[in-house]
Amino acid sequence: MLKRTLYLFLALALLAPLLVSCAAEVTPAGVLRLAMGGNSDYRVVISKDASEDMQKIAREFTDYFEKITSVTLPIVSDEVAAQEKEIVLGKTTRKIDANINYDNLTEEELVYFSNRSSLLLTGVTERAVAYAVYGFLEDYCGVRYWSADYEKVPSSPTLDIPTGIAYTDEPTFWYRSMNEAGSADEKWMVKMRLNSRQSLGSERFRLNPYVGGGHGYADWFVHTIGKLAEMPYGPNGTHLNQQPCLSSEETYQTVLKNVRAWLEQYPDANLISISQNDGGDVSAMCICDNCRKLYADYGETQSAKWVWFVCKVANELKDEYPDVYFDTLAYNFTINAPSGLEIPDNVIIRLAPAHTCLNHDYKSCHTHGNFSQPQDTTINFSYAMQEWAEIAPHRFIWDYGALFYNYLAPFCNFDYVHKNIRNFADDGVEGVFIQGNSSGSNGFAELRAYLVAKCLWDPYMTDEEYEALMKEFIEGYYGTGTSEPLMEYIAFINERLEGKHFTLYAYMVTDWFIPFAYTTDEEGVTRLDYSDMIDPMYAYFDRANALVTDEAQLHHLRKARTQVKYYEAMASFWIIYRGDKVEIDYERRNAVNRSLYDDIIACGIQELSEGQKITQTPNFNNSPLYWDR
Repeated sequence: MLKRTLYLFLALALLAPLLVSCAAEVTPAGVLRLAMGGNSDYRVVISKDASEDMQKIAREFTDYFEKITSVTLPIVSDEVAAQEKEIVLGKTTRKIDANINYDNLTEEELVYFSNRSSLLLTGVTERAVAYAVYGFLEDYCGVRYWSADYEKVPSSPTLDIPTGIAYTDEPTFWYRSMNEAGSADEKWMVKMRLNSRQSLGSERFRLNPYVGGGHGYADWFVHTIGKLAEMPYGPNGTHLNQQPCLSSEETYQTVLKNVRAWLEQYPDANLISISQNDGGDVSAMCICDNCRKLYADYGETQSAKWVWFVCKVANELKDEYPDVYFDTLAYNFTINAPSGLEIPDNVIIRLAPAHTCLNHDYKSCHTHGNFSQPQDTTINFSYAMQEWAEIAPHRFIWDYGALFYNYLAPFCNFDYVHKNIRNFADDGVEGVFIQGNSSGSNGFAELRAYLVAKCLWDPYMTDEEYEALMKEFIEGYYGTGTSEPLMEYIAFINERLEGKHFTLYAYMVTDWFIPFAYTTDEEGVTRLDYSDMIDPMYAYFDRANALVTDEAQLHHLRKARTQVKYYEAMASFWIIYRGDKVEIDYERRNAVNRSLYDDIIACGIQELSEGQKITQTPNFNNSPLYWDR
């Protein structure tokens, strides 16, 4: 759980930052005055043995400090004689370090400590020190890391902090990752305390840490068995819907050879995935006599073959690679746990609830999320979580945060994000990856990414804290005053989704997602009813736009508004399925299509659905999903 402890004899409550007027001449009692009126008596101290990463962290701190106070702090090593007023970063020879028991700190635990004259921001690893630096700037200086390219850095010529700070914080999950908007930015990852970008072997997903540490998968991070087993590619150029014979000695030896090769190629990897190829169902699994025996011997589940196989590899390599975890999927037809298998401590089971309801967290939803995938309903996933908890030494989650068929849909399941991640923590999960879409192809992508990152670090924030976090982001990213209309918009959408159950493969405007309103006159002619959904949606954004003058924030609102235009564009095409007699405002429909396309290009949106890139030659006579036809 989130940890906050006091060191030594200090029994002081964590005090709020104190921003004192520049007119004050005497530093108040209980305060460290770090800067005033363009001057500071402080300097930054790092170890004489500081690595390049540690030096980067120090420069980051002084750069932000200068932006805030207009003061450039010098950086010195601990070889230089100590002075009374210092800001110490990381472990040094300074006396203030004696207050910290570094042996008791966990790998990512950050520490803020201040005495009567100095400040210490530290941790047992460089990554933890970076968390402490960025966290202190956030907690005490008002900095906010809204997105990879947009931050709040307030101006405060006088910067005071309390004496007697003794604060630590550590994560619940030791693995935290996502591919939402901006999460590939190495600095933003560290600022938001994400510690993995998955793969070491892919330009798109590779772990490229701004500071040392973090977790990375050798070569690729999921659906790897095709490559590891050297299976021939299918007609679509992938291993989709194919699985190898797992009882085969040839398969085992080939996989073993390639696992070694990957780990030798990527010596920094501490994770490797040996996981099923994507797609297909049980019909893709081998049914030779030996595979059938594995199935029968270990609980008559398809996961039995996979867990048996991965455990065999993990046991073989545990002495060669004692710091590496071997990861496999519980996904689709392997979601249920086997029985009678002993799973070694170097194996991770990663559950992927690909067909559960995305509108309700899995502990409150007991419905079938997608009737075409009955083997993996929400309630079945809940059972699977309990089954795996009994036999798996380590469990990760691969969860989902996007509608794969409709990235731009007006989809605001932010309550689901918070509750589901908290559920994972309650159930003892150690690592969470949220699959959104890395291209940021959603109107609220940046808001979602920010909230996911915050929840991955602190899943136990209260509902009130989470709502306040949302409002603060909206005010900072979209503009002062916009939280009221945009939170009302989110509530409006969620009211229409009340009682709806759907998965990441949901189509947007159908009766089981957000139905569009229509009217049918006495002659049987069907028309869109703009007043029910479309006009109110625009009205919320009109109110927000009217409050904003900042160009960057107006641009953010423009991107957010694409979800409304997308909804109208989709509705104007889906209405044709309502009957033989329809009346469509073709002029308005084409205008919305063109306006939406212009916004998409201007805002850098790259995909409308999974894998569907934005065409350069759109056909506005078709719906957005078919612009390329």
